[in-house]
Amino acid sequence: MSRFAWYLLSVAFGALATGIQIVVLPWLAAGELQLPADQVGWVQSAVLLPGLALMLVGGAFADRTGSQHLLSWLYFGLSLCHGLMFWLVGNDQLQLANLMIYALALGVINAFLQPLRDKMLPRLIDDADAALGLQNSRLQSSVVKVNFCVYVAQAAGVSLAGQMQWLTLEGVVALQAIVIALAAFILLAVFGQSRVSEARLPESTVEHSLSIAEGVTFVRHHPVLRHLMLLVGFNGFMHIGVFVVALPLLSRDVYEQDAFYFAALQLAFVIGNVVATLALLRRGSVAQPGRAVLFCLLYAGMIMLAIAARPTETGLFMLVFAWGVVAGVSASLGKTLLQQQVEDSIRGRVLSIYQLALFGGAPLGALVCGYAVKLQGALTLFQVGGVVTLTLFGIYLFVKPLWQIGSR
Repeated sequence: MSRFAWYLLSVAFGALATGIQIVVLPWLAAGELQLPADQVGWVQSAVLLPGLALMLVGGAFADRTGSQHLLSWLYFGLSLCHGLMFWLVGNDQLQLANLMIYALALGVINAFLQPLRDKMLPRLIDDADAALGLQNSRLQSSVVKVNFCVYVAQAAGVSLAGQMQWLTLEGVVALQAIVIALAAFILLAVFGQSRVSEARLPESTVEHSLSIAEGVTFVRHHPVLRHLMLLVGFNGFMHIGVFVVALPLLSRDVYEQDAFYFAALQLAFVIGNVVATLALLRRGSVAQPGRAVLFCLLYAGMIMLAIAARPTETGLFMLVFAWGVVAGVSASLGKTLLQQQVEDSIRGRVLSIYQLALFGGAPLGALVCGYAVKLQGALTLFQVGGVVTLTLFGIYLFVKPLWQIGSR
């Protein structure tokens, strides 16, 4: 197989573990420990908070020559975290304190892992494509392929986590550790002894690899990226915050369902992601990705208002599926737009700012959502989130850069 195919396989194994985590982490808090809404919000925030402090450092680290050789060891670190949680659950030692430590450790490792993993992608595009002027269209296709693998693997992970009744909680946590270790071994075997296109990197990559301010300045003065980062930050705060806190509590408190139902909702969302990426692959290059990202705001706001109306259980599944489609399109085209606008010498730092905007806003959103659900209920939170999202879409009707940007 090509190195890109091995890269996709390692990403898929990592996403499989993430899919399990999507269900297991909130269920450990809400189901096993029976924590109140505000404490569920703290647990979900703990896995995201390290991004606030470390994501920019992780991006600067990713821009250092040779840093990709450490990617496999970051995956090994994740595997160790899951292995320790397996021991805690198996020995009936699960408590709020060690659950918070577990979530924080995952967040710290991901702050370095995500920009480094994404930084590798453009380097795997064939030189022939670049010479023919096809690099940007190939890049958009490659980003969509990566997202497709992520969403399919996450769907499989969510499905497996939903079978906790016969796989057992210990079994699915152990499975996380195993598949992450497989991803680490693949990266170590395929990329550990080789340098991925380092010869083509400019010398400034090494000289300025620790200049975090350079990445911030680049984004702040870029007419497209500064707006993209604002939208990504809003999505992290409002949409991820609502999704990771309000959805499990909506399942438990409003619909009075168990872990299987919650896992099924998560699966519906991920299947929506898969459908979106398949549609993008079939369509090919999107001429105006910025405009598509903005319309995703409109659709997300309408979906949140529909959920606030307390649909039937079948209706909720359909709405969560539609939300997954919208999120899949927004994530794929947003990341493609970013990759197309930056050079390799600064790519890691800009990717880290993107991740910081997304996962920096998410823990704050999770905390706010936890307290909001405790005070007003999950349905009210969906209603407020929908109104705010539609308002932001209305504001961006008058902001030109994202509307006008095309696929280069």
